[in-house]
Parts: sequence; structure tokens; C-alpha cells
Amino acid sequence: MPSVSIRPLWQNPLRRMLRSWSGTGWLPGYQYQIMQRWGARLSDGGSVSATLPNGCVMQCDLRDEVQRQIYFLGAYEPIEAFLFSHLLQPGMTVVDAGANVGQFSLLASTAVGPAGRVHSFEPIPANMHKLSDHVRTNACHNVVLNAAALWHEATELSLGSPEHLENAGTFSVGLCNQGPVVSANAVTLDQYAAERKLIRLDMIKMDIEGAEWFALRGARQTLTKFAPLILLEVCQTTCERLDYDTSKIFELLKSLGYRAWRIGQSCKETLELDNLHGIQQANVIFAVSQPNWPKSWDLKSCLKWAHSSAIPAISQRTLPRNAA
Repeated sequence: MPSVSIRPLWQNPLRRMLRSWSGTGWLPGYQYQIMQRWGARLSDGGSVSATLPNGCVMQCDLRDEVQRQIYFLGAYEPIEAFLFSHLLQPGMTVVDAGANVGQFSLLASTAVGPAGRVHSFEPIPANMHKLSDHVRTNACHNVVLNAAALWHEATELSLGSPEHLENAGTFSVGLCNQGPVVSANAVTLDQYAAERKLIRLDMIKMDIEGAEWFALRGARQTLTKFAPLILLEVCQTTCERLDYDTSKIFELLKSLGYRAWRIGQSCKETLELDNLHGIQQANVIFAVSQPNWPKSWDLKSCLKWAHSSAIPAISQRTLPRNAA
């Protein structure tokens, strides 16, 4: 007699319980540890649906770090997602560098609306496939998809990742001799902005596994011209893979008139930086003037926001089909 697996009987209730816990904002540290330890084991090998705070729906594979956070926390890096969404306004133009499976692109799409544009860059084919599906199914016609990496010159790059099964966002130029290797077209943001004839750029989100300094070097003219806000992951380990220190990022942006704020667990803990010394990993907002921060937020309120799904997803009638 064939054995019958009872896994689905407990799998779905535990997924729902763990996800609901995050929405309460209660003991988030413990909830995160449990999610990280057990979340992947609640996968049945397929995808589960998650709804972002703006109503966009994503299909998440719980074995992947980023998608697991989206499903259980309501958003990947909920504090950064909250600030990113609230710093955007209708009509803005956004660049999402390292778009992965599309969370920030989808959030930006509804925030900037029909008059705005989102230019997404994702060099990893598997991520791009899922990103494209999410953009299409949510009718985000103002998102421009680019299967490319941002770099300091136009070239072909090799990216590798020994952790690709757990986190498809860890592909890096600094790991081109580890794990599966992907070849990717690379462009400079200056070249791209000129070819697209961009007339504004208001926000850049950049999380590209150590390639940040190189991408920013290829964007000097664009940064000087438009002075966009920059939400950037600073990680000493990934920078060292490419033989540079995070101080180079700070020095480059400071030379262009930028100031830096390290994102903390609340608005009171988000403080201006004089340098990046001693920071092993953090998300930093760079801006030429004080950003217009949302008032009175903390991790608990950001988690509640991440689970709100208060704004309906953009319909096909609200965005022009020729926006891309």
C-alpha cells in the first residue's frame, strides 16, 4: 500500500500562522529567526501567493531568502520597503538596480503612477523571468525591463553564486569562479539615461552585491544632473570581493554633493553619517539634502504596513500600454 504524506495537512496552517504573526509586530526578532530556520521547510516545491502593501501579487518560492521574506513579512526588508514607498511621489522616475523578482519595482510602479516610470535592471535570467511575470500579471505598464547589469563601462560580465539555491539575489561579479556562472550584458547608467533621453531621475534603489561603486562611477553625469535619492546596500564583505572598501562609495557620492543616513529600526535611530567606517552591512539613504522622511515610524509599524495590502493593484486601465 503506498504511503500517504501528511505534510500538506500541517504545512498550510503553519505558513498562515507564521505569516499572521508578522502582521502583529509582536516579538519580530523571534518571528524572523523562526521564519529563517523553518520557512524553507514549509515549501512544497512550488510557489505561494503573497500580496504587497500596494495590492500587487507576487508568486513566492519559500526556499529563496528574498521571496520567503516577502511571503512571511509582507515585504522583503520591510523598513526599507516602507521608506522607499513613502519617499516616492506620482510622476517620479525610478531606477531599480538589482531588481531581483520585482518587489521594489512593483512598489515603485504604483507609487509613481501613470505619469511616472520605473527602469528595472536584473541580469540573472531566472530572476528576470519571474520579474517579467510579476510586472505583466500586475499590469505595471510603466515598468521598463532591462536584462542587464549596471557597471562603469559597457561590457560583458560573469556572475557567480554558491548560494543561488537559497538566494538567487547573491550572484556577484566577485564570485565568478564559484557556483553556476551567468554571463550578463552590462551598461552604464549614463549611457542608458542618454539613450532613453531621461528628463528626470528621482530615486535609485541599488542592491547589486558589491558592484555599487562601479555602477555609481558609471552614473556620475546622471547623478550630477538629476541628484536622485539613492537607497543603497553597503556591505563590506561584498565590496572586498571586488577589491575595494566601502569608503570609496562614500567618497564618490560626497564629491557629488551627497550626504548619507544609515537606516535604523525607527525614525529616531536613522542618523546622518560622517563616513562608512565600521559598517559591515547596512542600508543607507544618500541624498543631497535632508530627505522628507515619513513621521514616527518603527519596525512594528513597518511590519503592520507590510501586511496592510490597503491600496488596490494597478489595473490595465490606469497605465498606458506604451509606457515601457
